[in-house]
Amino acid sequence: MASILEVKGAKGTRWRAMVRRKGYPPQSAYFDRKTDAQSWARSIEAKIDEGKHPIGSEARRHTVDELIDRYCLEVLPHKKSEKDQRQQLRVWKELVGGLKLSELSPNRILTARAEISSRPGRGVAKISNASVNRYFAALQHVLEIAVREYGWLEQNPMKRLKKLKEPQGRVRYLDADERKALLQACRESKNPYLEVILLIALTTGLRRSEILGMTWGRIELDTGLVVIEETKNGTRRSSHLIEPIIERLNVLKQASDGKSQYVFPGKNPLKPIDIKSAWHKAVRSAQLEDFRFHDLRHTAASYVAMDGGSVPEIAALLGHKSFQMAARYAHLSEGHTKSIIEKTMSKVVQDDGSD
Repeated sequence: MASILEVKGAKGTRWRAMVRRKGYPPQSAYFDRKTDAQSWARSIEAKIDEGKHPIGSEARRHTVDELIDRYCLEVLPHKKSEKDQRQQLRVWKELVGGLKLSELSPNRILTARAEISSRPGRGVAKISNASVNRYFAALQHVLEIAVREYGWLEQNPMKRLKKLKEPQGRVRYLDADERKALLQACRESKNPYLEVILLIALTTGLRRSEILGMTWGRIELDTGLVVIEETKNGTRRSSHLIEPIIERLNVLKQASDGKSQYVFPGKNPLKPIDIKSAWHKAVRSAQLEDFRFHDLRHTAASYVAMDGGSVPEIAALLGHKSFQMAARYAHLSEGHTKSIIEKTMSKVVQDDGSD
């Protein structure tokens, strides 16, 4: 709502126009004539209604390059995705870094995103929409910080822009024969930990980083409880190991020299082991097609679903805060759902009271 106030001073009467709108910082200006103040206020309100909120002086003073540099110095080092986002922000600097923040319009951002979308991805002809959306999210958070903390922008120009549509989540899991072949390949690997790492992934759904980051201080070998401190969503959670795996870990514990806190230490005991080379060799040996380590997580969830597990149970297994991601496995439990309906609802039909 705009307000026009008469202000009397030593140099005479002036008119102060102020526009206040929920969700926007207040805008004000002084004029010699009341009609000019009213006209200015109407133009500001019209721009807000059109999504063209006026940009302040800070946005005219700083470039996108300056903003990203400050963000990389002050914010990015505290994020788990620092390495990936640093690379993503380098691309944004290349495409729009020279612009003043006041010039960074939604259209400029969409044009730059189209350029990113046309670039080749890792081993594929074109980068995926999901990857482009990660670039999009990286810049979006930078601009949010500029609004909320730095005061360099009054509103985020990406606020109303939508992400690209992504295909339905991938569900690649091992069938019985593939599982046996992979277990055999890992058993024959020169890496002494690869087989037990595979077994943990298959039976818990833990991510590779969560497994390799496991420490002896976070495992209760008598109960099989393992606590994961560094999860993807930042929330501590726990998982349970089955007895055969506990037995294997007890053997590893007894054989450890106490120089490393990690269950699966690398050559440098201060770091966990790197299994990339051994893993890729095992996948090739098992003759698996289109299979990644992360698909072991899908495999664990799929097995639970096919055994009748519910979406909430799958979400609990995977450590998801919501059911949305876990719902991708729901179709695998359709047979179980059918049996429940037939078993339960047949009684309803039988007891309907009809003669």
